Amino acid sequence: MRIVKVVLLVVFAAGSIACGNIIFQAGGDRLVAIQNNDGGWDSPSDDGDPTNSSLKNTVGPIAMGLAHAYLQTGEAGQLAALQNAGNFLLAKTNNFSPCDGYLAVKLDSIFGGTTYTNYVKTNFYNALAAGTYNRNGAGTLYDTAGYVNLIRGERSGVNANLAAWDIGIGLFSANLVGANTSAWLSGTRAEIEELDGDAYYDVLGLAGSILGLVSAGADFDPTAGEHADASSISDLGQILASYQIAGGGFAWNSKYVIENAGNEVVQETAYSILALEALDIGGYSVSISGARSYLRSVQLGGGGWENHLGSGENSQITGEALWSIPEPSAMILLGLGVLHLLKRRTS
Repeated sequence: MRIVKVVLLVVFAAGSIACGNIIFQAGGDRLVAIQNNDGGWDSPSDDGDPTNSSLKNTVGPIAMGLAHAYLQTGEAGQLAALQNAGNFLLAKTNNFSPCDGYLAVKLDSIFGGTTYTNYVKTNFYNALAAGTYNRNGAGTLYDTAGYVNLIRGERSGVNANLAAWDIGIGLFSANLVGANTSAWLSGTRAEIEELDGDAYYDVLGLAGSILGLVSAGADFDPTAGEHADASSISDLGQILASYQIAGGGFAWNSKYVIENAGNEVVQETAYSILALEALDIGGYSVSISGARSYLRSVQLGGGGWENHLGSGENSQITGEALWSIPEPSAMILLGLGVLHLLKRRTS
């Protein structure tokens, strides 16, 4: 009977993945259709002229979503567009972003080799480590700590909470490419203690920070700020999970976890999925499943996503939704099922 249950679980998962391919086909094809000739994308949405230059700092999340769409569909057109995005990344010089690291690693996992990771690590992370990163070619040289502090200073006012997200993603990327993470880790911890629930993006900031900490295998006991009562990253995960609205999307702000008020947003939901999945996929399985269902339910007819109702299609949001929606494969679920059975038999 137990074996039958595991087999049924695998069959159900395979069926769910097959049905989900429609979402990835439409989403991936939408990103292919609006990709610019240079391999990047317009921001926030398509301007109708593919010859225009693309925004440099959004290729990471957009192409990451395209990569996950391709991995679900195997569509040749999506793979070609992903190659174009890779060329866009390799054309960067002094205009890297923290998200470029995770994209480089993903591209190498698909195309093979280490071309993209080596390029980003050499020209961005190693330059930061040496204190020779000439941001935007402006002549001011940055080391890693200086660059992290630059992000913290630039994210101010109503956008101050975004620094926790930016630096948390920077920590996530630095760990993936094998760069030194100490300055990113210090910045992430400092920003968690400065998260402000009275400002925008506090939910997003916490989600990005948790993703970064988990990737680095780091715990944290905040001693200041709104999360000072938390004593571990596990506690921070529970706080993040509490920002989910009625088991679906996550709120744009921690004080607006209110049902039937339209406070759910795609970006916060996407990164909360990634953070909670990294932290404890089993412990938050119900929350993650509900969040994914919400994202699937708000996909636009053309295949893309908007951040919230009426805000308009946004290429970065589309990429982030596609990145976070994929579920564990049937084989992974089979492995989990077998491990569960073995555990019960030996307990």
